[in-house]
Amino acid sequence: MHEILYNNLKRLAKTQQTFEEANKMYIDQEKQFSFTSGWFEVPQLDENDELVKISKVIDWDSLTEKLAKFYHPSLGRHTKPARVKVGLMILKHLYQLADRETVKELKQNMYAQYLCDINPRDAHSFIDHSTLCYFRKDIGVEGVKIIEYEVFCVLKKLNLLKGKKSKRLVVDTTVVPSPIQYPTDINHLEKSRRQLLKLLDIAKSLGAKSYRTYKRVAKKAYLKYQKLRRVSKNIRRKTQKKLLQFSQRNLKQLMDAICDIQHSQLDKIKEQFLKNAQSKTKIIEKILQQQKEIYKGNSVKDRIVSLWANHIRPMVRGKYPIEVEFGPKVLLSKISDFLFFNRLFFDNVSDVNLLSPSIDDYKKKFKDVPSELATDRGFYSKENVAFANSVGIKNIAIEKKGKSSSSDKSPPFLKRLRRLRCAIEAKISLSKRKYGLNRINYRIPNGEEIWIRMGLLTMNLKKAMDYG
Repeated sequence: MHEILYNNLKRLAKTQQTFEEANKMYIDQEKQFSFTSGWFEVPQLDENDELVKISKVIDWDSLTEKLAKFYHPSLGRHTKPARVKVGLMILKHLYQLADRETVKELKQNMYAQYLCDINPRDAHSFIDHSTLCYFRKDIGVEGVKIIEYEVFCVLKKLNLLKGKKSKRLVVDTTVVPSPIQYPTDINHLEKSRRQLLKLLDIAKSLGAKSYRTYKRVAKKAYLKYQKLRRVSKNIRRKTQKKLLQFSQRNLKQLMDAICDIQHSQLDKIKEQFLKNAQSKTKIIEKILQQQKEIYKGNSVKDRIVSLWANHIRPMVRGKYPIEVEFGPKVLLSKISDFLFFNRLFFDNVSDVNLLSPSIDDYKKKFKDVPSELATDRGFYSKENVAFANSVGIKNIAIEKKGKSSSSDKSPPFLKRLRRLRCAIEAKISLSKRKYGLNRINYRIPNGEEIWIRMGLLTMNLKKAMDYG
């Protein structure tokens, strides 16, 4: 008996020793080496390169300490250093790269390695592209606001937000398109039907009853419609009716399959499926109800335009070349030579209601009100002009609605502020051409705001580095 106990204790001690050795080996492997370590001779970098400048002006220790609250010190694997992940996010938006391309840039570009503070020996296998996706999900909008505030501190530290320029507030709105296909009724029904069929196949594999789904017949009807060069109104209505009937049948079948699984013995896989299927079922059921009303000729309020982004609403802007855009409306402000994010709206809020929030956001940033204000005619109302005067703004340039008079006898400051207002249009154009605000590529929760904030803070960093 004592011999058996002794052998068990010996085996346990050996296992514990093996575990400690493995843990030490893992920590050694995961340990990050600084960019300056491991070199026979540290290479001489160009001090005027934008990545070198960015790496020197950001307080990485402070940023790491603030982002540490999103991770538990004793749960899961050791996370990668915050500097690597934030540096890669800046690279991604600075050069408009995908996650895979960003990690590849880290492997090949010495200046990217300097920004992330990692030497070439470890860069080739130090981080996987999926880590960036998990990082965005972990920190969310709150974490991106922390990074944004650090960039704002950089601008103040470089004295780029001082003087008369910083007292001038220019406000405008724009729509940042979401990554969704233009929502026609036929395609909308077909996507919903395909999603129902996928869920039915999973339910069948989990033990639910098998159903006759008519998927080949429905697919044939859809493809026949898609192959037509010219589509009449009658053919469109017939196809819409067929796909609506097929989808409603599949929806009822899926609800019955969910009930079958709920009454069976549940495990983690079934619970996860039920959670996913029930959330998708609610959205698809609402889509089919709306499509039924559209088929009857009734107007539908708050119509769902995307199965995957059901919070997106059409923004009727009436601007050339795209009159209707699908994405959030963003309120932006230009202060000095930098563009800042203020608010985000998924409804087409009138610009008249957005002047007060813009001034409030300026107060939060600078603890004061601007001395000059310039906006376009969309923000004009007598109440807005009175409000701007009441808070102490001296010079106000808000164009009145309607055509401007040919005999303009405006004071010089008003003409100057009108020219200043045009500068925000150029900034918005630059953000869409160079920093990704022409299309949102994140599909995570609050991905729209994360994408827009990261694009703007990267643009501000780039502009700050151009000052030398």
